Amino acid sequence: MVKRIAILICAYLCSSLAVCLAGEPNVKLPPIKEEELRRVERAPGGIFPWKKNPIAKPTVPTANTGDEGPQDMMSGEIIIKSFGDFSRVEQDGKEVLTLNKDVEIEQLQQESVLRGQTIKVVRDMKTGQAELLEAHGNVEVVTAERKGKGASLTYKTTFGPQGQITQDLYTIEGDKAKGIRATLWQGEDAIEADKFVNDRRLDTFRVTGSPAAIITLPPDATPAPAQKNSGGGMMPGLSFTGGSKVRMRADGEMFYEGASGRVRITRNVKLQQDGATPDSAMLMSGDEALLTMMPAPAGQPAANTSVFAGTLKTLDITGRVEIKAGTRTVLCDRAVLDMAKNIFRMEMKNPKEEVRVYMKDTGMLMYAPKNLTVHRDTGSFDAGGPQRMESFTGTPPTNRPPDAQSQK
Repeated sequence: MVKRIAILICAYLCSSLAVCLAGEPNVKLPPIKEEELRRVERAPGGIFPWKKNPIAKPTVPTANTGDEGPQDMMSGEIIIKSFGDFSRVEQDGKEVLTLNKDVEIEQLQQESVLRGQTIKVVRDMKTGQAELLEAHGNVEVVTAERKGKGASLTYKTTFGPQGQITQDLYTIEGDKAKGIRATLWQGEDAIEADKFVNDRRLDTFRVTGSPAAIITLPPDATPAPAQKNSGGGMMPGLSFTGGSKVRMRADGEMFYEGASGRVRITRNVKLQQDGATPDSAMLMSGDEALLTMMPAPAGQPAANTSVFAGTLKTLDITGRVEIKAGTRTVLCDRAVLDMAKNIFRMEMKNPKEEVRVYMKDTGMLMYAPKNLTVHRDTGSFDAGGPQRMESFTGTPPTNRPPDAQSQK
């Protein structure tokens, strides 16, 4: 069960992206130190009758394999360490184990470690199932694939009369009063927020409290042809290529639905793709973003090792949208990136209004009636009507005023 707590922390998180304000420093997340999270040696204890067989390596999770079913955290070869008191109480058919002070629970076969200042485990004495796990104070969860830290962790599982799972909910959160954020790592990817809630039964994952992330985009299922820029390079940097780093920040929440493969991010959303050159970087801002992922075929392992399984299918950002790519700035009401059609479409809510493209390097401003569509394979573009041009000087205006962060 320790494995379940950590291994599935990040598996449901959405898809490819990230964020940070133009002109602001990149999203800063606390560095992870391997020695802090893997202090326990992976070796059988000398005073308990642990099996001498080699420890089996955990199987890397695959996309869309479903729930592996509940696992008893106290089964297998377990090492429990504590510098405080220990208690065991039987009440109403339940066994309650409580450990205090610098507690470590390591499950050797699964290579999982759970740490905290206080850890409580509640098991049903009839079925032997662990129904509740609570950890408080400097909580750390470590597996071979993922790591997590926070102020507290709760994992709750309930069963119906036929043994069916009626609740399978896990939460890890920080401590606002102490300025502690919850953080999850997988490889070089990291996500930070006030709270993570994973409902495994419903296959949903909710990240609340100003989430920030640094993510590696999964490889494209069908890589787009190289841009020829026959459109004069009007919008360079609209690549979102697999393997690149993206940053994400929002004032609201991130909510993932496994059944639909959709991730919804709310309130003052910022998505930024890093680039080797200014023209290859891009920043998108809006009130709300919706990402749709294309999962790996059933039974096949995911093609990436980032926190997001599958590949990006579409990205739809709405509400006072602002796009910065190289020396270009675009202002519109909605922007849709369609990876299958290989197009990037920007449009206005009111058909009488125009998409505005500020080209600072040429000192020109282009107006596109209703919408503007960029074909990513050729770099060409078309609009919803005749375009018009005029000169401009100075700094392009913004769709994201200072009070945008307080508006929903």
